[in-house]
Amino acid sequence: MGPGGRLARARAGAWPGDECAEDEPARRPVQVRRRRSHRADRARGPRGGPVSADRLVASRLIGIVRLDDLDLAVAAATCAIDAGLGAVEVTFTLPSAATAIDRLRAARPKALIGAGTVRDVKELEAAVGAGAQFLVAPGLNAELVQAAQLAGITMLPGVFTASEVDLALRLGTDLLKLFPVEPSGPAYLAALLQPFPAARLVPTGGIGPENAGAYLKAGAVAVAMGSSLFPARRIMSEGPEVVAALVERALAAVTREVTR
Repeated sequence: MGPGGRLARARAGAWPGDECAEDEPARRPVQVRRRRSHRADRARGPRGGPVSADRLVASRLIGIVRLDDLDLAVAAATCAIDAGLGAVEVTFTLPSAATAIDRLRAARPKALIGAGTVRDVKELEAAVGAGAQFLVAPGLNAELVQAAQLAGITMLPGVFTASEVDLALRLGTDLLKLFPVEPSGPAYLAALLQPFPAARLVPTGGIGPENAGAYLKAGAVAVAMGSSLFPARRIMSEGPEVVAALVERALAAVTREVTR
């Protein structure tokens, strides 16, 4: 075939042995998707991907890292994990939250690392891209819930009222962040569960070792603690190592109630 013939073939997009688009329209796109999927699986490596809601709940205690400094946030979270904390949520109030999540996934691959204060799809995509294994939102956003479902990642949307719990369940998500739980207290959580027994509530906003047991006794499936585990001022003045004793105390309180 001469140069003119080759050019004509190239423009037409057909060469001897090629499948024509009219003959097998789906073959090539499927092959491309499969290759991309294999590459994505290899990229995950031993770190794994998103975790199930059941595995997250099994941790019983989620630590919320809300620090403005990237290195300090990673260091404090690492100290907390080394002290026994199994699940850490890095909030997107930290501008470099995605970087923190990526670094923690690499440094502590056995821990559950998630993203918190996720408020829009752009942040959701950034969190998933960084390797977040679960997501937490401050409120109930149907678009976010559906985006998380499409991405195949566990999300805890924030709820407070009976109407919000009802809507969340109708959207197909039952693991919910009850926020802010204080000053309403454990009795409020128990009251919400009466008409919505299928809801699995994780209270946060005022939870500490002194009241965690009461919330678990009232029906919470897990609790989430922020400043009780990661007090920003103390961490900045004394160093990230201060979180170790706080984590141990919180774990003792949670374990004591769970084993009763």
